[in-house]
Amino acid sequence: MSRILLTGASGYLGTRLRTALAAAGHTIIATDIRPAADGAAIEIADLADAAAMDGLMGRQIDAVVHLGGMSNEGDWDLILRANIMGCHTLFEAARRHGVNRIIYASSYHVVGFYPTEAAPLPVDIAYRPDTLYGVSKVFGESLARFYFDKHGVQSLSIRICSAYDPKTVRESRNWCDPADLARLVNRAIEIDQLGCQVLYGISDNPGAFFVNRAGNSLGWAPQGSSLQHDFPDPRAPVDFDDPANRLLGGGMALRPAPGAAG
Repeated sequence: MSRILLTGASGYLGTRLRTALAAAGHTIIATDIRPAADGAAIEIADLADAAAMDGLMGRQIDAVVHLGGMSNEGDWDLILRANIMGCHTLFEAARRHGVNRIIYASSYHVVGFYPTEAAPLPVDIAYRPDTLYGVSKVFGESLARFYFDKHGVQSLSIRICSAYDPKTVRESRNWCDPADLARLVNRAIEIDQLGCQVLYGISDNPGAFFVNRAGNSLGWAPQGSSLQHDFPDPRAPVDFDDPANRLLGGGMALRPAPGAAG
C-alpha cells in the first residue's frame, strides 16, 4: 500500500477520505490549516508555505491527494494564496522530492457558466468558470497538465460535483457519493500508469448535468446513486423559474464577483 499526503484533511470530504483511504490500507499523513473536529492527528500547515510543503513531501510520500484550499467563492487575496499559490507550492514541492502522483480536487465550477440547457456536459468541453473560485480550479487543472508535460508528474483532476447530501432536484442529479469518490481516488493511487486525466466526480444519477466518457482508462464507474437514498428524486423536473437553475454553476454562478459593485 502507499504512503499518502492528504491535504484539506479536516474538511468534509477530507475527513471521509482520510477514513476510507486508511481502511484501504494506505498510510495517511494528514494536513490542514486547522485541526480536525474528530480529534484526528493533523499536521497543521499552510499550503503556500514552501518550507512546510517541503517538510511534508520529504517524508517518503508515494502520492498526494490534494483537497486543501478554499472550497467556495471568496476575496481574491484569499483565493490567490490558498488555491493558486498553494497549489503551485504543492506541485513544485512534489516535483523537487520526486513525488510523481497527485490527485487534485477540482470542481464543476470550471464550467459553471454554461446554461443548464447545454447539459449533459462532457469533460472535454472548453472552460467557462463561474467564479474566482472556478478560475482557481482552472489554474489547478492547467498546472497539473503543465507539470505532467514538463516534469512527468502524473495526475488526476477530479471535478467534484455536489458533495453534500442533496436538498434539491438539481443537487440530486449532480450528487457525488463519498464512497464513489473514495473508490476513484484509490484507483488513481493504485493504477500503474495514471498519466494526466480529468474526470467528473459524480455518481450514477438520472438526469446528471455532467458526464464522463464511457470506458475511461482508470476502469472506474460509480456505484452509488441518489436514487438509493431518501433524497429529492433526480427524475423530477428542475424548476427553471429559480434563477439558480439556469446556469450549471447554480447559485454560485449568480454571485457578484468579490469587490464588484452591486
